Amino acid sequence: MATGFSRKSRLLLLQAEYREAVIGLAFFCALPLAALIPIAMNQDNPVVGTQRVAGIVENATSMPVAPKAVSGRGLYYQYGIRLNDNALISVDGELDTPHTIGSEVTIERQRHKKGADTFRLLPD
Repeated sequence: MATGFSRKSRLLLLQAEYREAVIGLAFFCALPLAALIPIAMNQDNPVVGTQRVAGIVENATSMPVAPKAVSGRGLYYQYGIRLNDNALISVDGELDTPHTIGSEVTIERQRHKKGADTFRLLPD
């Protein structure tokens, strides 16, 4: 069965003939996956309440300790803050607004559905 077309020419013809079918099949397979994204992104433990609390900065460390060993977020401060109820928490803060040890800061306590608390340093 000699057709006079080289193997490369036959592959190019097949590619041109089935290009739309391959693209359509890819979209057909991607649609069910796209429908699952909101389900996968659903928060299992959403924030159910917030509260403003005050605390005193006990220590501050620039993070990461070895900046050349870590890629991604960049430099920031990690503060050890003593809350008014005597609990010691750790909160991250930006480099542009450093807080001195002994200064009072305002923090947002976020209460989650499953009982955990997270904290966010509020701007002054």
